[in-house]
Amino acid sequence: MVTKLRRFSRKKGLKIFSFALTVFLLVSAIIQTYYIFYASNLNIESLFVKDYVESDGFRYGEITPAINDVLNKITVGKKLDYIPKYFYYYTDGEKYYNNITLSEIIKLKYHYEYDGEIWFPKEKPDDYNSSDKNDSDYLEAYYLVGSDHIYDISHNEAQDGEMKNYTLYIGFSEEHMQQKQQEWNSDRSEVLSKVKLLVLSLVISLICIIHLITVTGRKPEDDKVHLTPYMDRIYTDIQFLLIILTLVIWFGGINNQMNYTSDPSDVLSMDQIVMMIYLGILSGIALIICGVLFLSMVRKLKARKLLKHSLMYAIGSGINKYIRSLFDIKRFENYPLTDSLNRRQIIFTVASGLLVFLFTIFSLLSTILWIFPLMLEAVVIYWYFYENRKTFEEINLGFQESLKEQMKSERMKVDLITNVSHDLKTPLTSIISYVELLSKEELPEAARDYVNILADKSGRLKNIVSDLFDLAKSTSGNLPLNMENLDLKKLIEQTLGDMEDEIEKSNIRIKTTLTESPVYIYSDGKKLYRVFQNIIGNALKYSLQGTRIFIDMEVDNKIVNVVIKNTASYDMDFTAEEILQRFNRGDKSRTTEGSGLGLSIAESFTRACGGNFKVEIDGDQFKVKLRFTISGVVPLPEMDN
Repeated sequence: MVTKLRRFSRKKGLKIFSFALTVFLLVSAIIQTYYIFYASNLNIESLFVKDYVESDGFRYGEITPAINDVLNKITVGKKLDYIPKYFYYYTDGEKYYNNITLSEIIKLKYHYEYDGEIWFPKEKPDDYNSSDKNDSDYLEAYYLVGSDHIYDISHNEAQDGEMKNYTLYIGFSEEHMQQKQQEWNSDRSEVLSKVKLLVLSLVISLICIIHLITVTGRKPEDDKVHLTPYMDRIYTDIQFLLIILTLVIWFGGINNQMNYTSDPSDVLSMDQIVMMIYLGILSGIALIICGVLFLSMVRKLKARKLLKHSLMYAIGSGINKYIRSLFDIKRFENYPLTDSLNRRQIIFTVASGLLVFLFTIFSLLSTILWIFPLMLEAVVIYWYFYENRKTFEEINLGFQESLKEQMKSERMKVDLITNVSHDLKTPLTSIISYVELLSKEELPEAARDYVNILADKSGRLKNIVSDLFDLAKSTSGNLPLNMENLDLKKLIEQTLGDMEDEIEKSNIRIKTTLTESPVYIYSDGKKLYRVFQNIIGNALKYSLQGTRIFIDMEVDNKIVNVVIKNTASYDMDFTAEEILQRFNRGDKSRTTEGSGLGLSIAESFTRACGGNFKVEIDGDQFKVKLRFTISGVVPLPEMDN
């Protein structure tokens, strides 16, 4: 059950759903936050304060304005432009102002008492205007001081007037407070419902994020961490910078748009609706980008590649490897000349760096000593190049000795093959002769079968020895050539005619596209006959049944090209260079007869006859390209294999 649940949680579809749900819920949470704090008139304080009378909204929204209104009325005679919803009683010991008696205001459940001081000046200030005053009996009080003062006065001004204490009572009816409490409860319920929805969105988002962190990089069939081939190839620090850049652009875009939205209201305005749509789209794009980058970083953290796959780590690691490689001498232990070059390079680098540093210091100190680092640097440079020249001479001598040894080894191989081939010819000829004599005798049926097998195998051995002998002569440069002008088209046709029985036996069709007129080249006809015989015979052996062999011949600017191509019947898991090596066969199962020397001999003979030989492999297509110079034209350059 646990295994099934784990496999289900790692399914790609569920991962995509969790990611999409997370983005949707977080976008919803952002829009809800904007609506609660910036678009609506909901009182957030109601979420934390249950009773209206204990709230700052009541303290600073009703009591403080009421005190200011009453004191303004008393001090400057300012009329109220509205009918107050509060009751007040003011007295300074001599006079009193009220809209309800003191006994009645004290009986109110919600009443509050405030004490303060009023300053009465001896002379009215210059900005006094009696037309703004309502009652001359209380206009003497112009400034207020104390805990609830409206105006501040200096010490000198206070000496020119009289300070009086006052007591102010502010009260509210129970009906008014019940109505406010009901509004407060209504706001509290609405805010609480929206906050619950916001918290629920955040909690579900958190669960989805935890699920994504847990399953990202995992597949249902195993517990290995699988990195994606595209996103996870981005360096970690680049991903982190992209996340920061996305958040900065998101915050800047939101902050800039907020300046153009209207104030909170009970009904959403058009610009607030547009702002919410804009906020949702921008937040969704930002969350998708940040989410994809964040999950990529989580996968690399699981694979323990978070830091190692950073650009800073790559740069630091590269610098470290480079510095260590400069001073690593173990890799040259078996190469004394290279080791001496490496040591000399290290000494030269360190010495030059030190001398440059000393030159800079002495130059800044404005002392004549700066000339000594320059002189020493010249000595170091001379020593470095002088010693390197001697080492390079020793390396060149080593190369020459190695080349001589390699050429000697090749000559020994050729001589060995030549001698062995020559020594095998005499006994092999005797064996073939005696087999022929036996075949003419009256023998039982079983014995005659054995003689036929001996004849077949001895003939094959003779061909191999002949191929070895010819290859050895062509490789050593001792191949005798009978160069003459010959018709290449006629040579190809003659080769196909001589191989007609072998072609019919193979059931492979050959399609030729030759030139209409003869094409003459200067070459050895017998050797080229052997070349085409080997190539066509090789194609007949290894072609897929039901396919055709194509022989194309064309003339291009005094050059004749011959291409022989066929479709192989096996997987060609080798290169063109490998198939041209001696004793190398394309058919690894060796289901057909052959020595593996056919193409090698064909290549050697072609080059000896003045042509170029090239093999190309394209899927199942095997191509052999021959190129010759038409008679009277400068010899060809070599073709690249």
